[in-house]
Amino acid sequence: MALTDTLKAKQFAIIAEMETPKGVDVSDFVANARHLKGRVTAVLVPDMGYAVMRLSALAGAVLLKEQGLEPIVQFSCRDRNRLALQSDLLGAHILGLPAVMAVAGEPVEMGDNLEAKPVNDLDPKGFIAAAAALMSGKDLGAKPLKGAPSFCLGARIDSWQDQAEAAQRIGEAKAAVDKGAQFLVSPPVFDLDAFGGFLEKAGDLGAPVVGSVLLLKSVGMARYLNQNLKGVEVSEDLIRRIRTASDRPAECVKIAAETVKGLKKICGGALLVTTGWENRLPEILDEAGL
Repeated sequence: MALTDTLKAKQFAIIAEMETPKGVDVSDFVANARHLKGRVTAVLVPDMGYAVMRLSALAGAVLLKEQGLEPIVQFSCRDRNRLALQSDLLGAHILGLPAVMAVAGEPVEMGDNLEAKPVNDLDPKGFIAAAAALMSGKDLGAKPLKGAPSFCLGARIDSWQDQAEAAQRIGEAKAAVDKGAQFLVSPPVFDLDAFGGFLEKAGDLGAPVVGSVLLLKSVGMARYLNQNLKGVEVSEDLIRRIRTASDRPAECVKIAAETVKGLKKICGGALLVTTGWENRLPEILDEAGL
């Protein structure tokens, strides 16, 4: 079932994230994609996440489509001005890639090309406004288009640290939906009870919320997230589970699968993020019974 149909039917959407390669050897990318066919609703293609130069998300999305998967193309506002963003949105439509979303993008200081200059002409809110304008038949300069595109727009919910910030995120999510977002992607979920409380407080946002499931790779990664990722906390119980497991990668897969099962009870979907361990995606799906 197509992503838009799944969202409209309020069925649980399984979205896998797949990073494009750093180079032009796409053999692993395609092989991992083939293992997902028929098992996921869609595949999100990041746009140079963590400011690491990679094959373009648009190119990766085309490869996924050729494998019979439905891609979601991500655009980083860090790297493009409004001209380029609008042009690439039109290109996505022409290539048959209607599902799109934007992120602000991590600072270039985190990446592997430190002399790169960030653009940040539009933020993700501006990206949604640009896509909405294009769908109405005009660009951001109010100039008419020769043929209007159509998109399935997604938006991210930024992380929060307290109740006041949570209320702010709820307001931002509702505003994104009012502007055309058809699904909302949460920060990584490690505490299902806390996330459920957020959703209960949010009420009906007007679009399904897809909870992010970030595959932990090690105790060190969990500690790093606690120290550096605002609003995300991996509990000591989870860290202890990983540390004492006889097979730590397998335990990390099990934790991710348990989170997916929990999300299925409280929200509209799960985004599986493996950050380079895409070969583990089928294991998570198996463990989650999907």
